[in-house]
Amino acid sequence: MNDNYNEINALIALLDDPDVTVHQPVLDRLVEVGPPAVKLLEKTWESASERTVQERIEKAVYEIQASTTRKDLKDWVDCSGDQLLYGAYLLARVQYPDLSYEDLDQKIELLRSQIWLELNDRLTALEKIKVINHFLFKVHSFNRSIRSIQSPQLYYINHVLETQKGLPITLSIIYAEIAARLDLPVYCVDLPRNFLLCYRDRTYLDDPDGILFYINPYTQGTVLGRPEILHFLEEQKIEQRPEYMRPCSNIRTIGRLAEGLRYAYTASHMDSKIPLLDDLMGLLKSRQTKAKK
Repeated sequence: MNDNYNEINALIALLDDPDVTVHQPVLDRLVEVGPPAVKLLEKTWESASERTVQERIEKAVYEIQASTTRKDLKDWVDCSGDQLLYGAYLLARVQYPDLSYEDLDQKIELLRSQIWLELNDRLTALEKIKVINHFLFKVHSFNRSIRSIQSPQLYYINHVLETQKGLPITLSIIYAEIAARLDLPVYCVDLPRNFLLCYRDRTYLDDPDGILFYINPYTQGTVLGRPEILHFLEEQKIEQRPEYMRPCSNIRTIGRLAEGLRYAYTASHMDSKIPLLDDLMGLLKSRQTKAKK
């Protein structure tokens, strides 16, 4: 630990060297050291008198945080995208590198516990969904955002939990995470130009995919049937494909979230996050490609 501390301090001391052949390898090594270097870098930034040194420190901190996010997302993907909320949290770290997963987890757990008190085995699937809808959309006032989909904030799960305003996909992620913790078979559905949920019961033989009904969190949890989804696709002139009607994986959900976030940054002419997002999207797509083989 002490050796690591000494090495970091020695590296930081070289950041003011004007020779690029000196300070660039120093930056590279600091990125290799990783998170243990961040606090010392931030402390040095506060006392640095030269803007050039501050900029190099900012670059090092950003690269460390980006590298850590890439690694954590790869680990999540390698574990088959277990825990949807965690995937959304990792994507939020693009903007909020110090974001605490525990804080998000506690907010979801509070919602789950309130809803759980009102559920029992005698309720039908539809009645259980009505209970969730009541707490999310009436008690806690979750609703659609009136802001443009070009706003990156709307794709960050921490922002949606704080403001109770979101897009179809972020509201669906929160809804699906709560349902999963209640042991309810509610899953995300990757519907083009929209995003929904479905309630699945494999013993239900009247639907080819065992879907009892669909749920639209963007309209206060409206319950829909297969004909309404097919009508939407027809209206939007979208080819009807079986995968549009079925549950999608957590990895696909976070991939769709990343695609929306990248679009928002591009449309807002905020390009600094694009390279990291492209890396993360590549990790997500590589797993989806392998799953299809």
